[in-house]
Amino acid sequence: MRIGKCSGKTDQGFTSIELLVVIGILAILGAVAIPAFSNWIPNYRLKSAARDVVSNFQRTKLEAVRRNANVIISFNPHAYDPKGAVGSYQIFVDDGSGGGTANNFVMDGTETVIVQATMPDNVSLYSAVFTGGNTAAGFNSRGLPASSRIGSVKLRNNRSRYYKITLSLAGNIALKKSNDGVTWN
Repeated sequence: MRIGKCSGKTDQGFTSIELLVVIGILAILGAVAIPAFSNWIPNYRLKSAARDVVSNFQRTKLEAVRRNANVIISFNPHAYDPKGAVGSYQIFVDDGSGGGTANNFVMDGTETVIVQATMPDNVSLYSAVFTGGNTAAGFNSRGLPASSRIGSVKLRNNRSRYYKITLSLAGNIALKKSNDGVTWN
C-alpha cells in the first residue's frame, strides 16, 4: 500500500463560458440599473437645492441675530428652462455701509455679501414672491421677517418635480414638495 498525494489534476481559474455568463449577467443588471439611476439624479439635485435654500434661509436668520442688523436673502428667479439650471440668490447684510441705503432690501454701497448661489444643472428657481410682489425677504435682529415680508420660493427640475420653501410671519421656514406644482405635501 502506497501512501502519498492523490494524482488528481486541480486546475484553477474560469472557463471562457463561465466568464461570458458573468459578463452577460452584469450587462443585464446594468441595462436595468442605468435608467433608474438617470431618473434618480435630477430628483436628487432638486431635493439638494431645496434643502440648500432652506439652510440658507436659516443662515440668514442666524446672521441677522448675530450681527444685530437686517440680513436679506434676495432671489433672482427665471422662467423654467428644461435645458439647464436657472435662477440664483444671494444673502447680504442690509446695513447701508459704503454709501448704501440701510434696510431697503437692495444690495448697494459696499454691503457685505455672505452667500451667492446658483441652481445646479436641470434645476430652476422659477418663482420667488414675497409680500408686495418682492423677490427678496430677510430677517431683523430679533430673527423675525424684516418688514413682515413673508412668501415663498419655488424650484422645479426637468422631471416635473417641485419644491416650495415658505417663510411665515413667525419666521418659520417650511419645505413642501409636489408632483404637479399645485398640490403641496
